[in-house]
Order: sequence, then structure tokens, then C-alpha cells
Amino acid sequence: MSERARNLASVAAIFVMAGLLGTLVLTYSPEQDRLESIATRIMCPICQGESIANSPAEMAQDMKDLIAERIAEGATDQEIIDELLASYSGALLLDPPTSGSTLPLWLAPLGALALGVVVILWWKRHPGTDPPPVEEPQGRSKLRMALGTLVVVGSFVGIVLLAVSFFQNPENPNAGLAALDAEDLADISNDTMEAVIAANLDNPQINGMRLALAERYFEAGDYRAAFPHYFAVASSPQATDDEVAAALIRLGWMAWDGNRELETAVGLFDQALAMDPSSSTAKYFKGLVLWCGGADLDTAADLFQQVLEDDQLSEDVKAPIQANFDAVSRGETCA
Repeated sequence: MSERARNLASVAAIFVMAGLLGTLVLTYSPEQDRLESIATRIMCPICQGESIANSPAEMAQDMKDLIAERIAEGATDQEIIDELLASYSGALLLDPPTSGSTLPLWLAPLGALALGVVVILWWKRHPGTDPPPVEEPQGRSKLRMALGTLVVVGSFVGIVLLAVSFFQNPENPNAGLAALDAEDLADISNDTMEAVIAANLDNPQINGMRLALAERYFEAGDYRAAFPHYFAVASSPQATDDEVAAALIRLGWMAWDGNRELETAVGLFDQALAMDPSSSTAKYFKGLVLWCGGADLDTAADLFQQVLEDDQLSEDVKAPIQANFDAVSRGETCA
């Protein structure tokens, strides 16, 4: 191969390297696809070094849904990223800044392009004629060609690996739990809530999320999953009286419905009523347990009557309670 051909081959290789690296960097541009770009820059809190863009986890999908909502609301990329890092403990930024140790990554394509231009200019200023071919042992010629190819390929692979290492090297921003009153918990999955709770056990705001998650399990009949959350809230010194009372009521009903522990259930309802004497829920559940347990039908009827006098309850809610009151008043057996 002539010297001119080798120069052209080198220039072509440099341009290929510059083009591919340029494509690698441009794929992270938020202008092309903001949602995908932002999702690629955020590490999934419950995954192994994986961005939420590539993660099948429910938490990752929740985070992408949040990104889509904020984009529709007109938020900037940085505002969205800041909210994600603040709302999901363990979420990290994967996108490197264009400064400091990451600067070579962003300058690599320009450097390769500049090197190619220098080679072209040098070749134009020294065109000459092709030198006469020099006889060279065939084995040595093939070895040089192989080494040259390895150098070009090795350089390209090394730069690509460098780029990948930068993109997978997260920063460590301060992350914390966002205010729960700003979150629509109905749109957050159970897995996401479990992960957030596990990462913020000492945060007093977490009791509200615990109760919301426990309520989901309770309504689904999954007492085993609901119990630890209700118990944690009931025994938390940071929980409010309303939160503790709500947890005690559910624990009392699970003690009865799950194990027919009459005394335990009534005791828990009484604790809840001591904290919130006006709780219609505690009165109703205590009345049901006393009626169904056959312990005290007169007290059960009185509790049902008190609940029916609650003006805050709708007629639809009062209808089954009225039916229970009528049944227990006639001495009927609990259905």
C-alpha cells in the first residue's frame, strides 16, 4: 500500500471515529427526545446501575410518568431532574457535566476531527510523488498492517469504553423525601412506596405513606403485608394521634377477622377511642366485634346508634350500618 493510500485510510478511520463518537454524545441530547433523554440520565433507585429508561421496574415507570407530566406542564429539564432526585431516595444523576473530569469525553469528537484536518493539510502541502516501492518481506508487511489495524481499532474501542464509563459514573447529589402532601399517592405503585419507606424510616412524613400503603393491602385482604406498616405507625413516637388511632383501628380489626382475638381487638379499639373519642370507624368496628363475638349485643347496638348520629357520614354509608343496628336490636346473629 502506498504512503498516500495509508494517509487516506488513516483520515477515513479518524472521521469514522469522530462520527461515531459524535453520534454517541448526541444521543443524550434533550432536544431529540426530552423524556428519553431525562430518563437515561437518572439511575433507577432499586436497580443495579441501570437507568430508568431501561428498567422494567414499576418505580422506573412511575418516574417516567412523572417526567411526562412535568414536560406537559412546561417544566425545564433541570426542574424535572431536581424533582426526581428529591422525590426518590437513591436516584442518582448519570449524565456527566461538560466540565472537570468529563471534559475529555465531550472534546474527543472535536479532537479526532481536528487531527484529521491536520493530516489532510499536511498531505496537501507535501504531495510529492509516490516513492518507489521497497521490497519488504511479506510476513513483516502483513504484521505491520495487522498492528496498524489493531492500533486504530484499539484506539476507537478505548475511547468508546471511556465514554461509557463516564456515562455510567453517577454523581452523588443530595436526595431526600419530597413532601408527601405534594404527591398523588394513588398514582404511585406499591413497590415504589415500599422502596421509599425503606429508605426513609426515620422521616416523620413517612407515616402517612405507610398508612396509605397499608390501606391498600388491607382492602386487598393482605393482612400479612399490611400488619408491619400499621404496627410501625402505631408504635412510632413521630406519628400523630390521628395516625396512631387509624393504625390501631386496623390492627384491631385484623386481630378479630384474622385470628378471632376478641379481647385484643376490643382493647385496640378502646385505645383508638381514647385518642379520638369521636372516631365513627372505631365505634363501628368495635360494635361489629362485640356483636359477632357474642360478647355484648346491647353495647354493640349503642355503638351502631352513635355512628348513625354522625352527620359527616353519607346516607350510602349509613345504610348497611342501619341494617346492622336493626339486626342486633332484634337479637339476630351476626352474618
